[in-house]
Amino acid sequence: MLAMSRRCIPYTPRARELRDTVFALVTTAGVHRRAEVPFDLTGDNTWRIIGGDVAAADLMVTHGHYDHQHADRDINCVFPIDRLRELAAAGVIGGVAEKHLGMMGYTQRLRDLYERAAPEMAAVIERSRAEGVVLTAGCPLCHRTVVAIQREIEMRGIPTVLITLVPRASREMGPPRAIHPVGFTLGDPLGLPDQPDLQHQVLRDALRRWEAREEPGTLWEIEYPEYQPDPAILHGGEIIGGET
Repeated sequence: MLAMSRRCIPYTPRARELRDTVFALVTTAGVHRRAEVPFDLTGDNTWRIIGGDVAAADLMVTHGHYDHQHADRDINCVFPIDRLRELAAAGVIGGVAEKHLGMMGYTQRLRDLYERAAPEMAAVIERSRAEGVVLTAGCPLCHRTVVAIQREIEMRGIPTVLITLVPRASREMGPPRAIHPVGFTLGDPLGLPDQPDLQHQVLRDALRRWEAREEPGTLWEIEYPEYQPDPAILHGGEIIGGET
């Protein structure tokens, strides 16, 4: 990614309609299969390939830099695999890819991430059936590192959209397309656990942004009145999330 200035945002115009597009999920929120080796909480540039047939109950989060108690209850809060399948079954999207990617985006080795890990992750997506990608993140730093991956995927000709909860951090990296659910706490990019209607709404809004033929880098700010932050994830009277 260092070869391209962040001021020059890579952008792949969509060539397909939403109903004909197969989507993959990519996250830096620390999602992986329960049977796999967890991420190193001190910093980790590895990732895990998550099969398209994975059961949501077989997924977990390893990440020490944001509160993921909601994702522990319902992985769809950060990795909306069930919601994506439901949209495919309803004919809203063309299908669900056979490969998705999970990473813990907290790292001190940013140069290695930008120059090696992000391009290698993008290559995995390029070699899959994915024709579109939805990305999510965990901690504030994850909201920067996820954009490095997003940009690499776009440069390989696959249109993407990011759901960001730390828009300032994401904007600094130049995301091709993004939405910001206003007021959502870290760990809830798709909303609260066990609220599939809200999760569907956020995911559909992300896909609307994916569809929209707008200038690269445009970020939609969207409010969801039905979202009520969990008081248990309040620290020092401030919600973790939003602008930092």
